[in-house]
Amino acid sequence: MSAPRALRSSRRTSCGVTVVELLIVLLIVAVLSVAAGPSLASALVAQRLRAAGTDLVSALLLARSEAIKRNANVTIRPAAGDNWATGWVTTLADGQAIDQRAAPGSRVRVSVSPAAIVFTPSGRLDGGGRARVEFVDAERQPGIAPRCVTVDTAGLPRLDAQACS
Repeated sequence: MSAPRALRSSRRTSCGVTVVELLIVLLIVAVLSVAAGPSLASALVAQRLRAAGTDLVSALLLARSEAIKRNANVTIRPAAGDNWATGWVTTLADGQAIDQRAAPGSRVRVSVSPAAIVFTPSGRLDGGGRARVEFVDAERQPGIAPRCVTVDTAGLPRLDAQACS
């Protein structure tokens, strides 16, 4: 036996979403994306600072290694003028470039830096002191930790997620 016609029409099955449901979902997605936007921008800047610090540490390790291997001074200096934010170049004592790194990216500024970092044939810094380079957010947004690259007296570089002291 079949159900009466009135019961069959009340058992309609849903085969999709209504326009109202779709609009509500789109509204929720829009609100969440607006709320997440600033934190994503901060995460991007923090990643750029971390990448700049890591690139400098790898360039410093290469320069130290080359100074020991070639038994000669090796220098790392800014690519343009005295601004480390334009990138850096590693050169031998005769001026030959052996490595060059591009600018670290937008919103990355260098607040603490020497004019150049020179490794001696022993792998130590020329002058026996320490060298520091600090990468900071150019817009100084709160919550974005600066990155400090420090070369100790033994010539070994280290990257810290804090301001240089």
